[in-house]
Amino acid sequence: MIGKIIEWSINNKFMVVLATLFVIAGGILALRSIPLDAIPDLSDVQVIVMTEYPGQGPEVVEDQVTYPLTSTMLSVPYAKNVRGYSFFGLSFVYVIFEDGTDLYWARSRVLEYLNGAASDLPEGVTPELGPDASGVGWVYEYVLKDHTGEHNLAELRSIQDWFLRYELMSVQGVAEVAGIGGYVNQYQVEVDPNKLLAYNLPLSRVRSAIQRSNSDAGGRLVEMAETEFMVRGKGYIQSIADMEEIAVGLDDRGTPILLKNIADIHRGPDLRRGVLEWNGEGETAGGIVVMRYGENALDTINRVKTRLAELEKSLPEGVTIEMGYDRSGLIQRAVHALQKKLVEEITVVAVICVLFLLHFRSAFVALFTLPVGVLMSFLVMYPLGINANIMSLGGIAIAIGVMVDASVVMVENAHKHLERDRDKKPFHQIILEASKEVGPALFYSLLIITVSFIPVFALQEQSGRMFKPLAYTKTFAMAASSLLAITIIPVLMTFFIIERPIDPQTSKKRRRQIWIAATAGPPVIVVAAGIAGVDLPGWSLIAAIAVSVFAVICLVPQKILPEHRNPLSRLFIRVYRPVIAMVVNWRKTTILIALLITAVTYYPAKQLGSEFMPPLNEGDLLYMPTTLPGISVTKARELLQQTDKIIKRFPEVRSVHGKIGRADTATDPAPLTMIETTIMLRPKVEYETLEVQRFFSSWPDWLKGPLTLIWPEKKKGEIVHQWRKKQTDRFFSSWPGWLKAPLAWIWPEQRHMTIEELKADLNDAIRFPGLTDAWTMPIKTRIDMLSTGIKTPVGIKLMGPDLEVLSELGTRIEQVVRDIPGTLSVYSERTTGGNYLDFNIRRHEIARYGLTVDDVQEVIMTAVGGMNITYTVEGLERYPVNLRYKRELRDDMQQLRRVLVATPTGAQVPLTQLADLEIRKGPPMIKSENARRTAWIYPAPRSGRWRH
Repeated sequence: MIGKIIEWSINNKFMVVLATLFVIAGGILALRSIPLDAIPDLSDVQVIVMTEYPGQGPEVVEDQVTYPLTSTMLSVPYAKNVRGYSFFGLSFVYVIFEDGTDLYWARSRVLEYLNGAASDLPEGVTPELGPDASGVGWVYEYVLKDHTGEHNLAELRSIQDWFLRYELMSVQGVAEVAGIGGYVNQYQVEVDPNKLLAYNLPLSRVRSAIQRSNSDAGGRLVEMAETEFMVRGKGYIQSIADMEEIAVGLDDRGTPILLKNIADIHRGPDLRRGVLEWNGEGETAGGIVVMRYGENALDTINRVKTRLAELEKSLPEGVTIEMGYDRSGLIQRAVHALQKKLVEEITVVAVICVLFLLHFRSAFVALFTLPVGVLMSFLVMYPLGINANIMSLGGIAIAIGVMVDASVVMVENAHKHLERDRDKKPFHQIILEASKEVGPALFYSLLIITVSFIPVFALQEQSGRMFKPLAYTKTFAMAASSLLAITIIPVLMTFFIIERPIDPQTSKKRRRQIWIAATAGPPVIVVAAGIAGVDLPGWSLIAAIAVSVFAVICLVPQKILPEHRNPLSRLFIRVYRPVIAMVVNWRKTTILIALLITAVTYYPAKQLGSEFMPPLNEGDLLYMPTTLPGISVTKARELLQQTDKIIKRFPEVRSVHGKIGRADTATDPAPLTMIETTIMLRPKVEYETLEVQRFFSSWPDWLKGPLTLIWPEKKKGEIVHQWRKKQTDRFFSSWPGWLKAPLAWIWPEQRHMTIEELKADLNDAIRFPGLTDAWTMPIKTRIDMLSTGIKTPVGIKLMGPDLEVLSELGTRIEQVVRDIPGTLSVYSERTTGGNYLDFNIRRHEIARYGLTVDDVQEVIMTAVGGMNITYTVEGLERYPVNLRYKRELRDDMQQLRRVLVATPTGAQVPLTQLADLEIRKGPPMIKSENARRTAWIYPAPRSGRWRH
């Protein structure tokens, strides 16, 4: 069968060449369209359910919101893990699905089950789904920087929330833009309880009056003068003055009691659970761009940066947008490094083919498989949704050396047949017989190599997502090379494995015309098109010259040498024949030596560490220390700025983007005790770029392209920055300078410090009591946190119903793990380290006044904690209106005891007569896994891994 395919291909050259050209064109289109990323997306399919329960503590959130939702989500089809997080006023439920589940099917199923769970939730509490993003969707982060000092944090946050956010949400590929830092504007109504008592007004009356004074309404239509008019009642609160004029009641003389008579009304910051800091210079506001699941990361980032550059022109004077984190640099570095290696591999293979074949046209036939096979791989990758990353391109890199084997063997066999039958048979018959002789064996040998990666396809979950792209691309590349070996390669052999491409009987004039057309034709066509005004890409003339050079190689006569006349072949034959003879004669000794070598490798193999994947140097760092629970926002801000300022002092650091607490997104369940500082590093060596004016600088790009290869218009200048260097001791370090200078060129005595050494220096510089350090990298951390919920490479989970017991066990395990060799730090979550101020309501006392528990708790929520009771509508902007007592009346125990509760009879009763106030410890947050409470321990290895 294979022989018939080869024969059909040689007999139908035009069809085979045409089909190959179509495949090449399709491969180029796929190459230009395929998504780019640094590594495969290793995250599981997840659906996040976020529920706000304002003002409620973690225990209340856990009992009333998180537990009902997690227990319901356990029955969702294909859900393998359900994690719950209960914070102050907020609940997160992460539903992790089995591998291969479609994200949007999973979201629809979760939404279906949410409808069933709604009846189990408190009144007014509505869960919502998080963005349709993966666990590594944070692709770009930015900050707003005010250089004038005229814009406060509230104004910067308003710019982010009401201008930049909506503009960026419309960018293709963006699932969400989360705000972080600054202050969310709020109208604050601080009521004076003494005035409430004087006017005999309950707090509920004030709340109702504000709510009823903030609305627009429609009155349908009226017709006047043959024209219809839509009726509107304008009543939205637009300013503080509008709020001051709200009537909350009448006094004994019928005089209206206005809100300004009983309360102080002003703008202020809303309660916040996250702080953003920039370069140790102080607080700021910013945003996090979350990419939609399955999108092209590089294209999305580029579109976001383009849009931000456009929007920056519309910002207030002195306000700029600074980049805090940009994954595109990592993507470009990773893909460029692998592309470079692919080019190097192809170049080495090309040189070897030329040296051993000593015939340029034959070497071209052998090498043709490589670029076309790679393009065919991309042609299959694109419809299957496999993006280009270090793993998928690595599969192609692995296959490069084997892809060319079949072509080389076929070309060499053709050389042998030509050497033997050159004057006995027709040329096409010789090529056909040579191809059919080795073609079937080569095809099946390549096919065996192709299917050798089938076991990799059996890998599941994260390991499958990691290694399947490599297996797919290697399989595609090998399959493509095996197909090309029996189709286009025999056809090309009939065209190129000849000594004289131009028939010797052709006239000199005709030869001259062929040479001129082949060598000068492509450049002349490009130049003519450029002069005619055709818009040509910059590489047009370079490509035309390359085609001309290839034409010259194809037209130059070149003799096909037999193997025994090739110097390299003779040399290697002389070397390996004695070696083969020796090992065959000494068979037992050879086997014994091989066994001894294998045995010697046993001990070092046992000393090697092991892990799922080698650590990827992302080029940036993520500093993730943890503080003890109970820290205030003020202290957290101070600690964040201090650590950022220390980090920014290091010359290797470009910028420091510090965050403590959470951003306004369901993808960030970070407590106020967790710091996440993204450290963007400079290149190891950074040069200034010099513009060089050339005589051709004013020429069109297509015309000056070849000249820029020789005389570039940009060149490296002096070193503007480089990492610090470390001294390396060499065996010649003590020698005189003139003697060791030549050796120092090969083995330098200085080297730039490694990223591990930088992390060690940073860790030594940051020593704060109560701060447990953890140094990692952004993408790696997101993957670890999604797959296990734990931010460190290794973690320990404890499960049980009693949080106090979990906390005690975690502390004991922390002490044990700290003594393990190789441990940098270890931190056990304090599941009971939060501070609580409890109002224990005395039921028999409230019953005496005709009150219910809900009556008392409503006063606690409103007067003490403050409650957002409505929202203003100011164009596109929406700001909450918060009602509470003045700060000085609720910042100590004595004042809190005097909070007044209105009874049904109109009397005002101090809270101390209805409840006991008590300060105690409790959970700062509650985590659960599959509806069971859990505590986590975070050990961090000193060098990224433990040896075992």
